[in-house]
Order: sequence, then C-alpha cells, then structure tokens
Amino acid sequence: MMAAEIRRYDDIMEQATANMIALQDQITDFNKGSNIHTILDTVSRLAERAYVAIRQGYNDNLRLVPYSLFKFKRKEGRKANGTAVFSRSAPIPSRSIIPSGTKWSFGDKTYSTTETGFIEAGQKDSNAIKTIAAENGTSYNIPAGVMGTIDTAVPSDVETVTNNIAITGGMDIETNDEFDERFKIFFNGLSGTNDYAIKYAALELDVVRSVSLKIHKPPLKNIFNLSVYVDDGSGSASDETIAAVKLAIEGDGTPQHQGHLAPGVNIRVLPPQMIPVDVSVMVEIYRADIQGAEEEVKRVIAEYINSLTINKKVVLSEITTRIKRIPYVRDVKIISPAENIFVGSDQIPRYGTADVEIRETDNG
Repeated sequence: MMAAEIRRYDDIMEQATANMIALQDQITDFNKGSNIHTILDTVSRLAERAYVAIRQGYNDNLRLVPYSLFKFKRKEGRKANGTAVFSRSAPIPSRSIIPSGTKWSFGDKTYSTTETGFIEAGQKDSNAIKTIAAENGTSYNIPAGVMGTIDTAVPSDVETVTNNIAITGGMDIETNDEFDERFKIFFNGLSGTNDYAIKYAALELDVVRSVSLKIHKPPLKNIFNLSVYVDDGSGSASDETIAAVKLAIEGDGTPQHQGHLAPGVNIRVLPPQMIPVDVSVMVEIYRADIQGAEEEVKRVIAEYINSLTINKKVVLSEITTRIKRIPYVRDVKIISPAENIFVGSDQIPRYGTADVEIRETDNG
C-alpha cells in the first residue's frame, strides 16, 4: 500500500502558476501582490493543509487496521466518582435542600452531585451525596477530606463542601502504548485459558486500569493457585470491581461469562498493596511566584506517581523531565529517593508527600 504523499506549498504554488500561464494568455501579472497571485497563494496554502490532514488520517487509520479485524477498541477513560457532604456553620431549625446537579470544585477540577441531598433540621452536615467528575481522567481522583468550593446556588446557610470519602475511579483515555499492550495481551490470550487470557478478561472491563498475576506453587493456603491484583485507576479496587473481575475470569456457565480458568484452578482477586512514595527535590526557578511554583511541582510529582500502574517502577529521570517542562523551572535535583523505586507484582506506587525546596535564580 502506497503511503499518501504530502505536497508542500512551494510545489503546489509553482505548479498552479505554471498551469495558469499555460492555459490562458489574458493574465500576465503573476508577481507577488497581484490579484491572481493572492488567489493562487490562498488556494495553495489550503491545498497543503488538506494534504497534511489526509496523510495524518491515513496514518491513524492504517495503524488501526489490525485491531479492527478483532473489533478491538481503545478505552475512552472514565469519570471519577464518590460522595460529598455539604455543611452549615451551625445547626438551624429548618431543612436545607442540596439540588441534584449542584457543582463544586477543587482547584481547577469540577464535580457535580447526581442526586438530591438534605441537611436536616438541627443538623450541620448533609447526608453523603453522590457526586461525579465533570470529565474523564485520573487527575480527578482526590483523597478523602478535601474541602472544595461550591460553584452553584445552594441555600444561603450552606457554606462548605467536603468529600467524606476518596473520589476514585477516574481513568484517562488509553495511550497508544497502553492500547498496544492490551492488544498484545488479548492476542496472546486467544487460546482462552493461559495467563494472557486471564489478564485480558480483567482488562476488558472498563472499570479496570491495570492487572497483575501471581502464580502460587504450591497453592497458597492449599487453596489458591493464582492471585489476581487489579486497580481501577485509584490505586485500589472496590468490592464491585473485584466481583466483576472474578466473574469475568471464572465465568458462570453463560455465553456472556464463559470464563478463562482451567478445571481445578482456584483464584482470588485483590486490590494491590499501595506503596507510598515520598519525594524531596530542589528546584531552581526564574521569575515565578515561589508558593505557586511549589504547588505546581508537587502537582506534577503527584500526577506522575499516581499515573503508574501495578508493578510499574518509579523512574526518577521521569520526575525530573516532567518538572523541567514547567516553563519557569531552570534546574531540578532530586534529593530523595536516591534511586528508582521498584514495586512487586502485587503492589502499586502512590504519591505520599513531596518536600520541595525552591530557589530563585537570576539566570533566565
């Protein structure tokens, strides 16, 4: 299959001008600034953009041909969800209603309630109200106890909002590398009962971001031949996610859940052990607010570490690279840890704390 050739502006303009000259003799002024030059210039630039767009579409679609044969599609990501509690400063003798769709935010991340909540008469706090992120992505996963800002109208006595449990389950759209890796697992698991098939059975579920297996020989506690560790984007997995993975792997005898286990194999499905990662860095900045820079560096570190999946090591050079992408950062030195952090097949790294020392430099 021939690749779509990209024609550049100069080539298009030259040929268009030559054709115009060859096909008529009424227009003779083709100098820059003439009407016909302006027209040909506009058309040539549009044609160049069209060539680039066609080539990009060709490349993207050609890449997907092997996957389309298996109806294999990219995971589009998921919205984080949890609950939030709205509060008054003091009890009052009347009930306050928190409407469904009430928006609140933490930093630049917006969430909204998906059900109506209430602060009952004589109470300070509402019930735990279901809430969901405005967009897909792991960056919307936040720990419990974060005080947010109420963005839409609520009764005047309602002053604060706090997520009483962690908001989790947010997942990013699959990267090309993640998509390719999942396809490899799928393809190698077509036999139906090997470890690739078991991994893919879990990864096929939208709620699962990563999976790892640990084979037990002899069986663990004389029962389990295999432990399956799954992560739903939060670094852990809910009871519902664990039950869904177990059903997908073991099956229930129906066409919808045929299962992927050989006879006599017993499994257990568990969330991974979270390994907290504490980082200490020295960062040189140029012409930036110190407090703002410190918060941004912490955000970048947390975003990287929390993006890692089960059994993925923390690479210090990756932390350095990401911090250096901040426009006003001039230099980065990681004080600790001293080397990359490796985690086991039943573990997942998670952001712990970051000690950021900011130094200003005159060298821009």
